[in-house]
Amino acid sequence: MTSPRMSPERKITFVSIVINIVLTGAKFAAGIFGRSQALIADAIHSLSDFATDIAVLVGLRFTAKPSDEDHAYGHGKYETLAAAIIGVVLAYVALRIAGSAIQRIFGAIHGVPIPRPSTFAFWTAFLSFFIKEWLYQATMKVARATGGWSLVANAWHHRSAAFSALASSLGVGAAAYFGDDWLILDPIAALFVSIFLIRVAWQIIREQIGFLTDQSLAPEVCAEIIAMAQAIPGISEPHELRTRMVGRTPVIDLHIRLPADLPLREAHDIATRLENDLRHRFGKETIANLHLEPYPDPIS
Repeated sequence: MTSPRMSPERKITFVSIVINIVLTGAKFAAGIFGRSQALIADAIHSLSDFATDIAVLVGLRFTAKPSDEDHAYGHGKYETLAAAIIGVVLAYVALRIAGSAIQRIFGAIHGVPIPRPSTFAFWTAFLSFFIKEWLYQATMKVARATGGWSLVANAWHHRSAAFSALASSLGVGAAAYFGDDWLILDPIAALFVSIFLIRVAWQIIREQIGFLTDQSLAPEVCAEIIAMAQAIPGISEPHELRTRMVGRTPVIDLHIRLPADLPLREAHDIATRLENDLRHRFGKETIANLHLEPYPDPIS
């Protein structure tokens, strides 16, 4: 009996896990023995990458489960929760890096010596940039193909790690190659990395909180849904539109009005056409709940 084929999402995440384990070990070794705070900070970032990879795998595992009695709309919000966890972890790592960098900068201003990093630390950071940028591109490609929110968040985590490595390599390289006057660039590079990470983390957290609290789809998307309903002959006054996301699945609730004397079969066909149009536009998993109202209202 053959085992089921691994999904592209799980495959790229497993690749990421292996890469992050190797990079974490290499950066810690190069940071400690190469005397670079920026690279140690970058190693902590890679360790957080590994943790978020695990969160993505857990989210994907639950998301893949079919709907059941307790989760009629599926398990998509587990992936949203995983993406939110990634954002929180990223924010925590960024704040720790910023605090350590600021402490070392003020220490240097008051005469506390900064150890000079080695060229080994520079080349480790420099090579890490290219590896993490490739991982960002590969993960984002899969995310765009599958619509996975947790993969998008994880891809940006890889991109932040790439920029972290680039900033580290610039700071470490200047300190290693240009002498003692440039040593302060090592913690300064770490500080700039942390600022970028905080910005990315906030964007991820804000977006995922919106999904978890059933935030409506963008106004332009809602306007498009109304226009799609109005374009179908027989439908009048689409109203009471409510939208939200359950993981990757859009949920659309809409009231539409149809002629009161329209046969039930025709009313059903019109509603089915709108449902199919919505699924064609927003994905085959789209959940469309249509409430049909007669007009003019029948006289009681």
